[in-house]
Amino acid sequence: MNTFIYLVKFIASMGVIIGHTRFPGTFGFVWDAVSRYICPFFFAISGRFLIPYSMRNTDDIRKRVGKALRKLLKTTGVVYLIYLVYSFLFHLKNGIGFGEWFTSKFNLSEARWFFLFNSGKFIYDGSYTFDHLWYLFALFYVFGLIYIFAPVLRKWYKFLVVILLAGLYFGELLQTFYPIRPFDISITTWYVLRNWLFEGMPFVLIGIWFSDYIGKLKEDLSEDEFKVRSRKWIVPGFLGILVGMVISSAEFLLLGKKECPFGALFMVLGILFLSETGIGGGKYLWKIGREGSSNIYFYHVLVICLVDQLSYYGVLPDISMGAKPFVIMALCLLFIWFIPRTIKKYRCKKTKI
Repeated sequence: MNTFIYLVKFIASMGVIIGHTRFPGTFGFVWDAVSRYICPFFFAISGRFLIPYSMRNTDDIRKRVGKALRKLLKTTGVVYLIYLVYSFLFHLKNGIGFGEWFTSKFNLSEARWFFLFNSGKFIYDGSYTFDHLWYLFALFYVFGLIYIFAPVLRKWYKFLVVILLAGLYFGELLQTFYPIRPFDISITTWYVLRNWLFEGMPFVLIGIWFSDYIGKLKEDLSEDEFKVRSRKWIVPGFLGILVGMVISSAEFLLLGKKECPFGALFMVLGILFLSETGIGGGKYLWKIGREGSSNIYFYHVLVICLVDQLSYYGVLPDISMGAKPFVIMALCLLFIWFIPRTIKKYRCKKTKI
């Protein structure tokens, strides 16, 4: 069990809450830039454990990816339905009927942005202003394409990583210096580059590439030899994370906000290499990462919205920007991880009795 990965997942789940609530001032914007590694990291980890190095047969790969797709479809359906119900109730409370609500979300214009970019009112609207669910739909696209092109996956995936990352970062340069309008929409719009193609696909494939690299090393080296080799990655791994943080901060200060800064690539690679060095995740926090990080990511926006609504109607006091990230983190840990975990443990004990 790789407790280090679970620890990073916990840190990432807290980081995305801070990104969506944001500390005040320049620090808040710099943190937002640094935390942009989070979705690329989740994509890379999905790829890292998707297909074992030893799995070469097309039918076996498709069986494995098909299982992942079914699990992802179930998760996406549940999460999406919960937000859909919340959106409807929110609009109903504000005097907007079902017909008006439905047609404002599900129409040809919004379908275009959803199917091209995994964004638009299909997955967010005025009831919650974050389209964080794009990650689930992007991952579904990527897994689907891997399933389809399984026969040539390992022949082409390294080339695709290079080409797609080049397209992503060239596009981000265009955002700053020559903002073109593909699909009659400005390239500066967040989802033109932050989508299944330019962010989801390359980072999932990076995870598969890394998995193959580690698998090949373990095949060629003895267990002791691999431990000696991997220990040498500790300093470069931490250095990659630090360099990535500096680059992401510099990109924001010099070029403005980017959805996937170049520094995020260094941070993800640093984390991947550190995950194979034998560094542990401590005693407790990694458990939250294993049991609750995904649900915290999925539902933290709902917690933010409910707190905002309760504050608006005076049920809760107004929360300052400096305190809000900590309040939301505490509420997410309590209601999304601790209480469900406690109920589950109680039910298990009751069943055994």
